[in-house]
Amino acid sequence: MPPPTIASLSTAKKLGIIVPSTNTAVETMTISLLASLQANIIPIFTRTRVLTLGADAATQAQFTPSAFITAAQLLADAAPDAIIWNGTSGMFVNGASLAADQALAKTMTDACGGITCTTNTLATIAALEHFDIKDVSIAVPYTPEITQRVNEFFTKSGYTVHNTVRLDETPPTNADIGAVDAETIKDLVRRSVTPQTKAVLVACTNFPATPLADELEKELGVVVLDSIAVSAWYGLKLLGVKGTGEKMKEWGRLLSSL
Repeated sequence: MPPPTIASLSTAKKLGIIVPSTNTAVETMTISLLASLQANIIPIFTRTRVLTLGADAATQAQFTPSAFITAAQLLADAAPDAIIWNGTSGMFVNGASLAADQALAKTMTDACGGITCTTNTLATIAALEHFDIKDVSIAVPYTPEITQRVNEFFTKSGYTVHNTVRLDETPPTNADIGAVDAETIKDLVRRSVTPQTKAVLVACTNFPATPLADELEKELGVVVLDSIAVSAWYGLKLLGVKGTGEKMKEWGRLLSSL
């Protein structure tokens, strides 16, 4: 591997990334894949408080527009070229819909003086459109109720969900989700695939399927859209990055497709 490219503080593109506070996967995976790209890009991270993942009122109250605005404005102080909420709440919060996430992105953009803001949910839809895929399966580590909400989000958004699978036992905390081993994740993705499946959505930004996508795609013959990779891909797209093919081929079809 060539020596790492050191991003220039004066000329680098900057991608602002909002991370759930209990997430342990986004920063390390994003930094690793950017190292593969060897590009003049600086990732800038901030966090918003997310302690639980469930359908209860306390959990749902974590994902308010005001919380995202506060986090986005902290990133805006560093003048990034784009900002992304790197969490999947738009797929399962009360009233989750594509229109709701589009409205959130606009609200954040307006609050940040016009800096383009988006979400992982919108990035996932963009990735499916990029491959012109409507037939999906879903693989997640969530509770049964949250898993069902994710299924309903994609069904309402016009996708055919052929299978939805979750871990046999939901990890008790978000930190425990981040510690799930690679073989367990690969088994979950394998179990989600049907003959009709064209893409598997690994819809959780703390479920580290990112380095497994290329292996699973070659084995299963489907696109694997890991949420961390999806956010990184969409962020790079917003920054105008092109020609990722050879540099990022080991990260799967999506990241090597710009």
